[in-house]
Order: sequence, then C-alpha cells, then structure tokens
Amino acid sequence: MHAIVSAALTGLAVPAAALVLTAPALALDARRQERSSGQTLDRIGQIVAAGRLIHELQRERGLSVGYLSKSADDYTTLDRQIVVTDDSLAAFHRVFADHPPDEAVTSGVAGLDAHRQRIRHRQVPPAQAAMGYGGRIGVLLDLIGQGVKSAARGRLARLGTAYLNLVSAKEAAGQERAHLTAALSAPTMEAAARRRAHDLREQQDMLLRLFADGAGAELARFSQAALADPERVVNALRNAALAEDAKLHRPTAILWFEAATRRIDALKEVEMRLEATLLTAATATRSRAGRNLRVIVGAVLGSLGLLGGIASTVGAL
Repeated sequence: MHAIVSAALTGLAVPAAALVLTAPALALDARRQERSSGQTLDRIGQIVAAGRLIHELQRERGLSVGYLSKSADDYTTLDRQIVVTDDSLAAFHRVFADHPPDEAVTSGVAGLDAHRQRIRHRQVPPAQAAMGYGGRIGVLLDLIGQGVKSAARGRLARLGTAYLNLVSAKEAAGQERAHLTAALSAPTMEAAARRRAHDLREQQDMLLRLFADGAGAELARFSQAALADPERVVNALRNAALAEDAKLHRPTAILWFEAATRRIDALKEVEMRLEATLLTAATATRSRAGRNLRVIVGAVLGSLGLLGGIASTVGAL
C-alpha cells in the first residue's frame, strides 16, 4: 500500500518540481512581455495624441488660409480654434511628461505663437502661412511613423501603419484645402497650381488605398460609407476648379473650403474609429500579458504547496 501511495505521490511531484525549476525563466519572460506590452500601450497613446494635435493644427491652418484670403478682418473663428489647438498641444505634452519627445519634435512644434501673430497682422501670404503649419505637422507625422515602427508587432503593427496612412492622407487633404482655397482666391490659376493640386489628389488616393488594405474589412467599409457623399462633392468641385476653362464656372474659394472641410471631418470620423480600435487592441495585449504573469505565479505557488504537502505525507509514511 505504501508503495502505491509513494508512486502516486511521485507522479504528482515530478511535474510540480519541473514547473518550480522552470518558473524563474517563465516568470522572467512573462514579466518582460508585460513590460513590453505596457510600453506599447504608452507608445500607442503617444501616437494618438500626436494624431489629435495634427488634426487641430490642420483646422487652424485651414482657417488661417481662409482668413488671409479674405479682405474682411474677422479673426474670431480662428481665435476660437487657436484655443482648441492649444488645449490639444497641452494634452500632447502631458502624454509625453515621463518620456519627452526628442529635440526635433520639441523644436518642430515651437514658435507657433510667433507664426500666429504674423498671420493675425497679415504679414505672410496664405501659401507661406500654410507651409508654417505643414512643417510642424510633418514633424508629428514622423513621430507617429517612428512610434509605429518601434512599438508595434502583428495586428498592432498593421493597425498602426493604417493609422499613419490615414493621418497622412488627411494631411494631404488639408494641404489641398489650403492650396485650392488660396488658388481660387486669386484672379487666375497658374499651371503650377493645377499640377500641385493633381499631385495632392493622387497622394491622397494612394494613401487611402494603403489604409484600406491594412485597416481590415470593417474599418474599410466604415470609411467608404463615411466618405461617400463628401467625396462626391469634393470631386465635382475639384474638376470644376482645375478645368482649363475654369474661369467661366469655377467654384468660389468659400464653397471649396466648406466642401473640403466636410470631407476632412469625415476622415476624422474614420480616424477616431481607428483610434478606438488601436487603443482597444493595445489594452487587450497589455491585459493578456498581465494575466499570463498571474497564471504563472499562481501555478508556481500551487506547485510549491503541493510539493510541501507531498513531503509531509511521505514523512508521515
């Protein structure tokens, strides 16, 4: 009888002891995964904060170009947007409080107040005002690209790349809005301005195709539905604005600006849906890594208790 009990206890003790022996390596690997997933979640949060700041800078750029393209000295709408942009900039800095962005990003977003003052006093033409925002947005796009490359793997990498492509497409749409607003405010449109508009359109088309390929079927369908009507209106106005005989029936700058803004707002809706998907996926990865660590610790503690019980039983025999 003792032999049977001893054999049974040995059968339990061997796998328990093996788990205890391998526990340090398993726990270390699980802890590493938990830390890595936590860093990924932080980086995704930084990417989203940069994307949100880009959107507000794009809105401010569009309003700045509109303000400079009109003779009326109404700064009210632009002034309200500046408050919103500053709130987004403050949120961006809070997200980076523990890990400040590198000098290129810090210097890239600096000097915004001085740029705004030049716009307010009409000391820069519309195209130059737009370029001032474009440089800052470009720095933030680079930050998003670096974050996606360094932090994401698997599905997160695909979603992160789709996010970068979508935000980049929205930036090209913002540049197009500013470019054609200024061009339509001029008496005539030069050939170079037409070529630039065509290039921006092609850039958007390419980036949106890349976004749809990486975002997945559900997000691609949502994007298609959200953009259908604004896209149709913008395409019609583009064609009219860029036609060779556009002097006869080209749209006004205000009409173009409003239609382009509605399309950009639709792109923002898609961006927000993708943001939520990206943050949910990153949070799930973090939770899964933490759960794995807790399971390993629980199994080891259970094995130690089992080995202790076996030792006591064998001693009693």
